[in-house]
Amino acid sequence: MERGSEWSKWDLHVHTASSYDHKYKSEDSNQILVNAWKKEKISLVAITDHFLIDADRILKLKEMADDITILPGVELRCDKGTANLHIILIFSDDDIPGLANKFMVVMKDMKAKAKESDDTIYWDFNDVIEFAKENKGVVTIHAGKKDKGLDDGISNKLETSIAIKQEISDSIDIFEMSRKKDLDDYNRHVFTRIKNKPMIICSDNHDPREYNIKESLWVKAELSYNGLVQAIKEPTLRFYIGDIPHKLKVVDDNKEKFIDSIEIKGIDENKKWFNQNIKLNNDLITIIGNKGNGKSALADVIGHAGNTQNYKYFSFLGEERFNPKENRLGIQYLSVLRWKNGSEEIKKLYPIDNSDYLEKVKCLPQQYIEKVCNDLENGFNDEIERIIFDYLPIQERFETNSLKQLLEYLTKTLNEEKLGYYTKLESLNSSICDIEKGIEKSNIQKLELNIKDISEQLKIEMENRPKILPKPEKGKVQETELNELNVKIEGLENLIEIKKTELLKLIRKSHTIKITLDKIKKTKIDFEKWLEKINLELKEEEITTFISGEVIANCEEIIQLSESIKHKIIDIKKEISKEEEDGEDGVLIKRLKEEKEKINNIIITLSKVDLEYQKSVQKDIKWKQKVDDKSKELEKVKERMRILMEDVPKKLDKLFEQRKDIVKGIYICQEKIADIYEQKYSNVNGTINDLEIDDLEKPKIEIEFKINVELMEQMLFRYINHNVKSIFMGKEQAKNKLLEMIQGLDRTNFENIHDVLNKLEKKLREGTDKVFKDKKEFLNELYSLKYMMTTYNLKLGDKMLSKLSPGERGLVLLIFYLVLDKDQLPLIIDQPEDNLDNQSIFNKLVPYIIKAKERRQIVIVTHNPNIAIACDSEQIIYSKMDKSEMKITYHSGAIEEKYINESIINVLEGTMPAFDKRRERYKL
Repeated sequence: MERGSEWSKWDLHVHTASSYDHKYKSEDSNQILVNAWKKEKISLVAITDHFLIDADRILKLKEMADDITILPGVELRCDKGTANLHIILIFSDDDIPGLANKFMVVMKDMKAKAKESDDTIYWDFNDVIEFAKENKGVVTIHAGKKDKGLDDGISNKLETSIAIKQEISDSIDIFEMSRKKDLDDYNRHVFTRIKNKPMIICSDNHDPREYNIKESLWVKAELSYNGLVQAIKEPTLRFYIGDIPHKLKVVDDNKEKFIDSIEIKGIDENKKWFNQNIKLNNDLITIIGNKGNGKSALADVIGHAGNTQNYKYFSFLGEERFNPKENRLGIQYLSVLRWKNGSEEIKKLYPIDNSDYLEKVKCLPQQYIEKVCNDLENGFNDEIERIIFDYLPIQERFETNSLKQLLEYLTKTLNEEKLGYYTKLESLNSSICDIEKGIEKSNIQKLELNIKDISEQLKIEMENRPKILPKPEKGKVQETELNELNVKIEGLENLIEIKKTELLKLIRKSHTIKITLDKIKKTKIDFEKWLEKINLELKEEEITTFISGEVIANCEEIIQLSESIKHKIIDIKKEISKEEEDGEDGVLIKRLKEEKEKINNIIITLSKVDLEYQKSVQKDIKWKQKVDDKSKELEKVKERMRILMEDVPKKLDKLFEQRKDIVKGIYICQEKIADIYEQKYSNVNGTINDLEIDDLEKPKIEIEFKINVELMEQMLFRYINHNVKSIFMGKEQAKNKLLEMIQGLDRTNFENIHDVLNKLEKKLREGTDKVFKDKKEFLNELYSLKYMMTTYNLKLGDKMLSKLSPGERGLVLLIFYLVLDKDQLPLIIDQPEDNLDNQSIFNKLVPYIIKAKERRQIVIVTHNPNIAIACDSEQIIYSKMDKSEMKITYHSGAIEEKYINESIINVLEGTMPAFDKRRERYKL
């Protein structure tokens, strides 16, 4: 039984021909019974004849079936709860004759009632329990729908009935049922209110010719009475009713992932360090021993034999101990690792470099755990992310090689969409800043001063109109000509002004059309590039169906309009061009000059009186023109003021709305990215949450879409002058003010986020623009939401990763390996309890080890009783070194084996105190 506790079939309720109601009492009944056990592959039975313990028959059966463990027992009738309640007692097989004699004297002769007949005999319930306790017996009771059981007269519906069952349950160890449905009923209705107990289904055989197993009873324990006692303390882990326990099916389906044995030996017989073949259990194997007695040696050898990639961290096989440069002892020794599927791995214990081999065991040496947990930024996070990535179903990894690559792949489109929004945002903020610069207070004040100045000039002009001299009586012909010429000149000047205004409009239209056509051209080019890119991506995935398309924009009319405008511009320039600017006067300019020359020619011919009169007339004309010009100038400035005060704010409001839409687009992308993160981590959280462990002891991953305040400070404050009076004046004050303003921000509510950012911007607008080193870049950063990041936070209970001690980080790492590592390779852990207190081990680590051993083989090197005992280790390997002979030996078995039990007590920290605390649980 060196493999320790293993699953095997048991029958804890068997009658022989010694029972008064047995149906076959011929001499061959024993042989038929033994044959039936062997046929059904029963490994342990309890003989439970009615009202007696037949030592002679039991001893004969043991001789006939020396490969089957046979325990003595008895079935009794008692008075508790119902008129005919049957109880079975099972005892150790250490002294069967002595036990039978004691039963006859105490129970049959002294305690039995109505013993005149087997049909009437019964015992007081308390007497039965007392006899069981005095002889260290196990008590089972009929329950469920089993005849003459606890539920014959006591239902599960009344509170008083449950109270009675509680009282009885306190005295018994096992409930024996007749069918699997009873197990479900007890789990739902009984064990929710009383302490959980093992439930079994047995043959209750009274005729070996018709040995019938209703449901196979599997027990994981050493094939001994002590094994039964140990198993009782783990009702759900050690008992199974059905065709085959889950773990045996896992092993049967994955024989290449379970080690059958490890042999360590010298190349020749003179080598004494190792010479042993150790058969290994399928579940939890705990290696114990005093310091320096070869515990880690065995773990290293198994890890090396299984090609672990963590060979650099071996504590025994490394250069500092077994394989120093001056004497490579490993060259002289071999390891032979045998798998359940019959294959073998034969290797020398040096060299230990396994980088060229396929890893077949997962090994976590103590030095490796310490290194990873002390390197928080790279080692620890990288290892956690690797485990999470490996836990994802293969079809959800999209042929990427890491969690980082996968998330980049899944968020690529969204990040590209965000880049598009960033470009639009930068363009929009540039427009906003340009417009806002025009409505700065200083510009408004300049316009106000300009209006005032022009108004005063106009007033002065109105008060200083030149006087027109009296008209001379002669020279009427010249006067008429001059008047006609002045009218022509005024008409020409007005026409030229109209042409200038028209020219400006046409130039703006032409520029707008050009920009529009350029945008259309760029859109077409960008679309073609995008189309080429996505078709390349489809091709890389071997998708032969491609996407085709084009940007269709009917530009014929606008092109024709552009040509028409160009011709009009040319025509107008031919009319109003000036020689000093364009090299040649235009038609209208020439005519204007000609008319003015005519006036000059007439004036030369005038008399002195006429000349003075005409001069006064010309002055009045110029005055009128000047007043008219000033009035127009005043109207233009006032219109500019109106535009700045009325139209520009409306335009800005529209731009702000457009910017809000862009920011919302960015926010939606961020939300979708957060959802992708949540989806990828949900499998991990779901698996951990399914474990029946206190939430405070569970690691969990929280996906957060939140503001990174430090990043926000860096992004915004580099564009802020902290020396200028504002809400952000002074670096420390700025930090505090920023925290205050974003404190009430709700990351799930876009309107709330935008309101907070808008409020922050408005607060800064209240001061001078000198507060900004670069206003446009500040707005780009503020509204980009780049500081709103999707991150995952790893926590243990309520403690953040950054607050965990190295020991607690090691605990989290081990939990992830135990629960999430999908490899199913044997897992070897060297002293996981280091830097952890006993309570942390018992509450936080033990439940995960128990869970992990359901699906994989685990080897743990330890010196702590919480690991060895609380995890209900199926196999203990005790390591001992004879330092005078330089020889390491290993003895293996179950916890309940006497030698192993004594070794645990002698070696493990806490020794007897640790056992005393669990004696009630384990009865060691």
